[in-house]
Amino acid sequence: MYLARVFGLLLLAGLVAGAAVSVAPAQTDYGLLGEPRAEATEIDRKIFLDGRRQFSRAWDEHDGVGDRFNEHSCVGCHSVPAAGGSGITPNTFVVVSNDISDPGGGHVFQRLQRSGGGVTELPAPPGASRRKAPILFGLGLLDEVALRQPTTPSPGPDKIIGRIGGTEIQPGRFGWKARVPDLKTFTATAFAQELGFAGKPGESDYPNIAIEEIAGFVRLLGPPPRKADVDDRAKAGERIFGEIGCSQCHKPALNLTHQAEGEAGYRPEIHAYTDLLLHNMGSELADGITEGKAGAGDFRTPPLWGVGVSGPPYLHDGRAHDLSRAIGMHDGEARDTRLRWEQLSPADRDALISFLGTL
Repeated sequence: MYLARVFGLLLLAGLVAGAAVSVAPAQTDYGLLGEPRAEATEIDRKIFLDGRRQFSRAWDEHDGVGDRFNEHSCVGCHSVPAAGGSGITPNTFVVVSNDISDPGGGHVFQRLQRSGGGVTELPAPPGASRRKAPILFGLGLLDEVALRQPTTPSPGPDKIIGRIGGTEIQPGRFGWKARVPDLKTFTATAFAQELGFAGKPGESDYPNIAIEEIAGFVRLLGPPPRKADVDDRAKAGERIFGEIGCSQCHKPALNLTHQAEGEAGYRPEIHAYTDLLLHNMGSELADGITEGKAGAGDFRTPPLWGVGVSGPPYLHDGRAHDLSRAIGMHDGEARDTRLRWEQLSPADRDALISFLGTL
């Protein structure tokens, strides 16, 4: 099967290399990625460093990992361009299938099997889809956003209204289908689904302390720094971004909860370019996976901050080799925006892509 061939030897090579990936901050042309948030105290920085060590360590059966898993470490899938980043190679993509269901409502296929003869890769189930590992930079800030169901359309030409994901009892904001409600659950879910810990929180063999420390690291991980020196072409691209309707879903600014604002002391809003809501993206991108309120064609608007360093490839399954292709595959609620994109001149398209590179 295609998925099995794609993951092949690259996957096993990635498992060996994952533990050796550098966790130093990544230098870009406009700042550092992988550093703590600006308001972090000395105590916060200690929590951050402790959590980063756990994030980068390799876990095995002696730590409680079961016979089925996807990776040995968090940094194995979140390393580009620094610890907490994305994964852009085949071995860092997760396989999901509607044929699989766990108690948390997930559909992750654990493709590695440990046996007496070593570790082997299992063939993916029929109808499986891929998932690209998201960047974690600024995730703690997104956890502090005031999440509310809109009652009126987002400003723009298409009268789009997004929907909160998750369930009625537990609204979600993280994951490609907005299933996961908060950062702590996000981390615990990764331990169970990706690292293969079979226990549950509270059980003696479950790494609760490590989960707390890694959640602390991710919560304090700073957002991608905006490019300071923006040229006229990128400024024009920002204007075009709004004019053709991209900002209806990729909302430039989000407000934090009042509690989070008080704790931060100075940041009333964040600029992640997402609404954290579900939108139907049409049949071409639909993957057959249902999670909570998200149907087969529904996806949470991915944040665009850091998009210049988190790919290629792009989209939930990495099918787009560049940002132009990713925009060109938007459909469903984003169809009219895509049509306006297609009508742009080559210079205006180039300006919009240049703007995205500044985020």
